[in-house]
Amino acid sequence: MSNFPKGSEWRLWDLHIHTPASYNYSGGRFATMTPAEKAIAISQIVANMNESDVAAFAINDYWTFDGYLALRQAHESGETIHKTLFPAIELRIESASKFRLNIHVILSDKLTVQQLIDFKGQLKLRLTDRPLSDEALVEYAKRLDAGKAKDQGAPVDYLTNPAALALLGAKTAEITKASFEAALKTIPTDQRLVMVPYDCYGGMAKIDWKAQPAEDLYFMQMADIVEDRDQKNIDLFACRKTPENAEFLDSFKATIGGRPKPCVSGSDGHSIAAFKTWRTETNTKKTWIKADPTFEGLRQILFEPVARVRVQEKSPGQAYTKPFFSSVVITQELSPFPGNPNYENPRFGMHEGLPLNSDLVCMIGGRGTGKSCLVDYVGQAFGPSQKKPTYVLNQDFAVTFNKDVQSMSNHHAKEGAELPFVYISQNEVKSKVTTGTVGEEIKQMLGIQGLSFDSDLVAKTREMQDSVSKLKLWFDQTDEKGSVIYDRREIEGQIARFTSLLDSITTDQNKEKLERFTANISRISSAEELIRKLGLLKDELDTFKAAFDLKLSAVDPQIPLLDISKQSVAIESATISAASQVKSGQTQNAQIRSDFAQVYTGDLSGLLQNAEVYRASIEKLHNNFRLIAEKQKELEIAIAKRSTLPDLIAAELKRQKDAIDAKWLSVQQGQPDWTTEQRDLMRRILADRQITLAGRVIFDTTVFVAHLKDVLNLRSFRATNELTVDGRVKQAFPIADADAFFEFMRDELHTIEAEDFVSGDLAGLFYDVTKRSKFLRVEPVISYGGRPLDRLSVGQKGTVYLCLKLATQAFTQPLIFDQPEDDLDNEFIIEELVDIFRGIKQFRQVILVSHNANLVVNADADQVIVAENDSGVLRYRSGSLEDATTNQAVRRILEGGDAAFLKRELRYNLK
Repeated sequence: MSNFPKGSEWRLWDLHIHTPASYNYSGGRFATMTPAEKAIAISQIVANMNESDVAAFAINDYWTFDGYLALRQAHESGETIHKTLFPAIELRIESASKFRLNIHVILSDKLTVQQLIDFKGQLKLRLTDRPLSDEALVEYAKRLDAGKAKDQGAPVDYLTNPAALALLGAKTAEITKASFEAALKTIPTDQRLVMVPYDCYGGMAKIDWKAQPAEDLYFMQMADIVEDRDQKNIDLFACRKTPENAEFLDSFKATIGGRPKPCVSGSDGHSIAAFKTWRTETNTKKTWIKADPTFEGLRQILFEPVARVRVQEKSPGQAYTKPFFSSVVITQELSPFPGNPNYENPRFGMHEGLPLNSDLVCMIGGRGTGKSCLVDYVGQAFGPSQKKPTYVLNQDFAVTFNKDVQSMSNHHAKEGAELPFVYISQNEVKSKVTTGTVGEEIKQMLGIQGLSFDSDLVAKTREMQDSVSKLKLWFDQTDEKGSVIYDRREIEGQIARFTSLLDSITTDQNKEKLERFTANISRISSAEELIRKLGLLKDELDTFKAAFDLKLSAVDPQIPLLDISKQSVAIESATISAASQVKSGQTQNAQIRSDFAQVYTGDLSGLLQNAEVYRASIEKLHNNFRLIAEKQKELEIAIAKRSTLPDLIAAELKRQKDAIDAKWLSVQQGQPDWTTEQRDLMRRILADRQITLAGRVIFDTTVFVAHLKDVLNLRSFRATNELTVDGRVKQAFPIADADAFFEFMRDELHTIEAEDFVSGDLAGLFYDVTKRSKFLRVEPVISYGGRPLDRLSVGQKGTVYLCLKLATQAFTQPLIFDQPEDDLDNEFIIEELVDIFRGIKQFRQVILVSHNANLVVNADADQVIVAENDSGVLRYRSGSLEDATTNQAVRRILEGGDAAFLKRELRYNLK
């Protein structure tokens, strides 16, 4: 196991700090201390380093490694330093510039003391051409004339003052370029880094690049690392285009060697306290590096000059809060598979805690080492429980899930907890592509799988259609003989018949009395009809009140119940009045009957009975006429309402289309709080790959015609020499798209549905959403590079699926992906997916199982977990790409591992 099993993490580094070995140190220098004072100073430095938040220091003393060597000796003697310490040196180098130019070299802590001595021995001072030493600096100072010495603050007697000469030499000496280059050659290239300040003290920014272009190019291109604290300069060296540098960025990139260069900011501390407390000037400009605190870790900023280093006050790891799996714990050895007597199952080995990085984790291993088994076990144990697990879920297998850096929860596999993460199992993408379920999957990702027809409009459509149908059925009512009850001509004939019969019994002698008698019968009949209607109205009002009050009480008992007392009183009053009219008419007719008896000599009872029957029949028929008129008016209103449905349905389809378009737009544009980096990442995932999605109204003519044939008498549509059955159906129903469908619905449907060749529910195809949606609906139409999804290759469909999977959950849930290279084209992986994962890992944890070296190396995995099968026991060890053991495992296990590392270096023209 690596010393840093969680892999590359953001740590605080100080790559420019001094010890009392530097000539301009605050609070005393080693040169003037007694041995006891020096020991105390070293102990205090060690204590401050161990108490500080800094993970790695580079001791950058002027002209010497003495401070570093003293601390190294203290560590070896038992004063343990718990931080990484690099030997470094700050020099002043000859330059054509009018200003002093400082240059630093940071060296590997694996170098021997002799290698440091050899390096320093190659450095030669200008004027004297002597190797760098205290004596050489003194000699250099002696060569300065008195005027220059005075200008540097030397005392008058500096030539006879050894301390003054040493200080003067340290302040003014310069090494030659040639000797600096010779010194670098004594150190292997992977164990040294040249750091040149830019706008810091003694920096390159003061070189007049117009007057001295060669000098500018020499130092700009020599620098491996740039020391700078100004963000606009950091953007420049990172080759990050901004409005401030857009005009000259390309020229600047050529000046620095054609590749981005990492920028750091050291504390430049000159006191023992600085090892624990940053100076005010640099407190907000600290250096954060995402790497193991080793020299190999430091070198990662050459390969990742943007992603692996930041200059800012707080850790970049705190910049974005995201959930992540932080560890897997297996408390005792267990088999994930059900027992089988025919063979011995592999077993998970015990792991007290396999830590997981919050960014990009890559799991590698040979066949049968359990790399897929581990993530699949996690996927089944803690993912959505949609299918029966194929593993034995054991409480000895647990994960720690972090909602953020501090809030975490522990869950064992058997408890059935569902955690928020996305799991793409091995070959899942290919399976969904080949089975044709990618479209539905994409709908689910976008959250539009539940997009359905508006339920209120469905109810309104049903209500309007039912209303028309019921009214039409009313006109078709028949009596027990099968005769239509409400036939106008029949009613007119009946009125004429009964009128004729009434005339036949009317004479000049009985006319006056008979007319009064029948007039009363009409009034009585009208009053009785009114009483009947008032009774129905009262029943309807009582029923409505009971239902409404029940709903009202359920919503809020404090709301007063419905008051229908005024209406009830009015109905009762009208009923009493009508009853009075009935009684009055009956009384009058009784008197008429009595008067009639005194003068009429015939069958008075028969006469009046016939007159009553004829007049009552006439009144009933007139009531039917009035009812027909009322129902006809109701039918006209219902048809007028129904005529609005085509436009309402069309508007609802447009609403669904707009909802899909709005959802897609929100995916592309992101949330208001997204950073520029997040928006750029989304652009690279979607727009740069020409992935588009739009809502579209789909009208399937073939399906429509098939359903039409089910409601037609096809004998009327027999094939001819010119047309097939379908052709004749299409001729009668010229509907090829949604617009034609609605036009037909408005103008022709209710005429043609009365034709004899219609044998079924034709209107239902237009009004019933369950029937209509089979051929008329809204769907998201996806395209890639201008081509629709159904015309893409399997690999291209997989690309679209994965990109949308990444885009729709880009900044939220962890993603676990088992061997993406099995589902995707290698070109897409190399040219596109690597770049996507490099960007997206900042915002969501990505755990990949992979045997593709490009995904692991060039996506810059923050942690590599190596799976091993030790005699049937599955074990896992982890570390970073810069960890030597892990690095070798990547090269050994992954085909093309060496080539992938080489490609990583060549990306920035590194050798």
